[in-house]
Amino acid sequence: MQIDELLGKAESLQNKLIDLDLKLEAKNNELTEIARVGAMITSIHDLDGILSAVMEMSLRLLQAEVGCILTWENDSEPVTKISWGIDYSMIRTLKLDSNTDIASRTMSTGETVMINHFPPEMEIPANVNSAISAPLVCHGETIGVLIAVNKTNENGFDDDDKLMLEILVNFATVAIENSKLLEERLIKQKLEDELALANEVQKALIPADDFDFQGAGVSHIYYPAGQVGGDYYDIIPVSPNEFVLIVGDVSNKGVPAALTMTAVRSVVRNEVRTKKDVTRIMNNINLTLCLDVMRREGTFITLFFAYINLEKMEMTFSNAGHLPPLLFNPRHEKIDQLKQGGMILGQFEDCQYLAEKIELTSHDRILCFTDGITECEDKKGEMYGRVRLEEFVSKHKRMDDKDFLRLLKSEIDDFAGGTGEPQFDDITCVLVDIR
Repeated sequence: MQIDELLGKAESLQNKLIDLDLKLEAKNNELTEIARVGAMITSIHDLDGILSAVMEMSLRLLQAEVGCILTWENDSEPVTKISWGIDYSMIRTLKLDSNTDIASRTMSTGETVMINHFPPEMEIPANVNSAISAPLVCHGETIGVLIAVNKTNENGFDDDDKLMLEILVNFATVAIENSKLLEERLIKQKLEDELALANEVQKALIPADDFDFQGAGVSHIYYPAGQVGGDYYDIIPVSPNEFVLIVGDVSNKGVPAALTMTAVRSVVRNEVRTKKDVTRIMNNINLTLCLDVMRREGTFITLFFAYINLEKMEMTFSNAGHLPPLLFNPRHEKIDQLKQGGMILGQFEDCQYLAEKIELTSHDRILCFTDGITECEDKKGEMYGRVRLEEFVSKHKRMDDKDFLRLLKSEIDDFAGGTGEPQFDDITCVLVDIR
């Protein structure tokens, strides 16, 4: 009798071991399948493709009949994003209590809801016997739910199904975040490409080379703080010994400033083509900018405008709120500021601008610049300022014009060195050398 009992126990133990081996093999196959599915899901970069794949895989691995994915947009009613046999009109009838359906419960709690027996008082469709709902989370926020309905066996969904579904939606979460990152990267790349194109267009609108007139040379440097900038300068030849010099600075920075600069350039060039009277030109430019260009509040431009006649050795200029250029002569050790003019352009329609005519002498130099020079800050927050600029001009008064500008830019870079910050503002300098 004892031998028979021992044999019976041994046989029972052997059957249990076989059963465990089968279950272990099934679990290994299941995990292998989940890993394969996860790799496939996370390799998809299209959001609709991700949701379709995770829905199909969920129904297959859970052995469920139908399902759908719902998303909430703008705090409104759920939207059926993916439908495999059912949609929200069906899901809203799967009530857990008188007020809450299974999808809303998952959305509000952020937890998986599994139910195999609906409350008898709830009017559930006759063909529904079980349901499971898991949250879709992206960047810590529940954006939707995945619902599977009707387990094909009679036992309903169990904890293994719950675990499997949560693993699948976690894969989906990773894939969704990857797709959003990819989309953001593509948008960023497109923006960078557009900015690079805008940079090329802007370069085409500003002088590329230095100028040589009969009696003067004009050198210039321009370093935008970003891909595009709001500084504006132009040298417009009128004859071999006449030209117009313009240096300006549009309020704001980046693309809006660059677009405004382009519009200002068009207005200025149109005025220069038709007349030479500096006062009339400035008044017309201001009126056109006020009426047609500077419609956004707070948008304006400071501008220095000069008409230079080298045959008569005179310059007529008007300064509309711009940093006064420096007129200096190495022989006389004198630096003058060119201030005459009026207010900023593009804000006041009835503003009238004054012009001043001055005589030019041999070796005069006119240095025009924008606030990227004088407002450059060191690591203590101290500005470079006009005083330092005038000291630099006096110290290097006899230096070749091109070397002068290169050294000035180098000094500005050294002054700002150690701040660890990128260039804050556009830097523009134009140097007119009367020979």
